[in-house]
Amino acid sequence: MKWSDFEKYLRGEHLSGRRVTVTIERINVEETHPGGKAQQVPVMYFVGKAKGLILTPTNQRILAQMFGDEAQACIGKQIALEAKPMRVAGNDRLPIRIVPAKNGAGDGEVEEPQAEADPGNS
Repeated sequence: MKWSDFEKYLRGEHLSGRRVTVTIERINVEETHPGGKAQQVPVMYFVGKAKGLILTPTNQRILAQMFGDEAQACIGKQIALEAKPMRVAGNDRLPIRIVPAKNGAGDGEVEEPQAEADPGNS
């Protein structure tokens, strides 16, 4: 048993550096308390997975680009999740980003992360 098993929402650390393909089961609006202040946020849940992903504005835009502006259009679709290290306001973060799933990737299948192109080797 891990302490992270008790967490309700996915964090980048849960992915352990892997890209994971999932099928979207539902989207709920839930109350969270970042910084002690209550706010309503969309949370995406996946087939066969207990933890939900709080949808950041960035991930909401990605989903809208992939499936259109209607949130319900995402239900039943496959996506891949990966954690991308970045620095935000001077702090290191590991946010989860939504990316298109590879064709034929199965539910919960781990994909090898794509190497990012080196801009110096063009």
